[in-house]
Amino acid sequence: MRLSPEALRTNLRAFSIDREEKVLPLKFGIMTRNRDSWSSTQLQEALARHGVSSFCFSFQRLLARVGYEPYMYADGVSILDDLDALLIRPIGRGSLEEIIFRMNMLRRLQRLGLYVINPPEAVEHCADKYNILAVLEEKGIPVPRTAVTENANDALKAFHELGGDVVVKPVFGSRGVGLTRITDQDIATTIFRTITFYHGVIYLQEFVHHGSYDLRVFVIGGHVEAAMKRVANTWKTNYSQRCPAGFGRD
Repeated sequence: MRLSPEALRTNLRAFSIDREEKVLPLKFGIMTRNRDSWSSTQLQEALARHGVSSFCFSFQRLLARVGYEPYMYADGVSILDDLDALLIRPIGRGSLEEIIFRMNMLRRLQRLGLYVINPPEAVEHCADKYNILAVLEEKGIPVPRTAVTENANDALKAFHELGGDVVVKPVFGSRGVGLTRITDQDIATTIFRTITFYHGVIYLQEFVHHGSYDLRVFVIGGHVEAAMKRVANTWKTNYSQRCPAGFGRD
């Protein structure tokens, strides 16, 4: 039987506080492309330490029904009936149609009462670099100067406005893939025109000198729970770019 978010939190606290206390067994779904990846394995092991079983599956394995049940089904599991919560790993690559369908499925699961982490609206905000940067600025958080356009000529103007040293990024993307630092006007012109030729959006950001390292801080409920310092030999400091990282909790 699926628990409400409040009952779910109570159940998890009971697991952490008193292992002898009788609580309902929990089962979490993990939406992932690869159940054996480092991140997915860490999630499965962390859940197991709290007595929570897990079920890994991908978006491609989901069957959605309308007008008859079970509404969401994957590999013999009814998502709404058999799972207490759903943890979302990467949304993954896909066409516009695929991405919209995946987000709409998550919204329906949430509407029907499943506890989805992260919620669809958070996924949408964070997946879009322009969107999340605008939200952060509106909340009073300092952000790098950034220009976004579909016009190559306007992008070139912004290139000069930002000091002639910019990083061009895909609006949707992660792990440092597709990032290019540009300091030459001719190269900038070629790249901007190429992006618009393929109907892309030009997202350019002033380069911030960071001493070849950065800090990633995880804040939950207003408190820093963990952080890591990523050190690189180049200007890219993504862990997936083989940058060593040190982890801490204090």
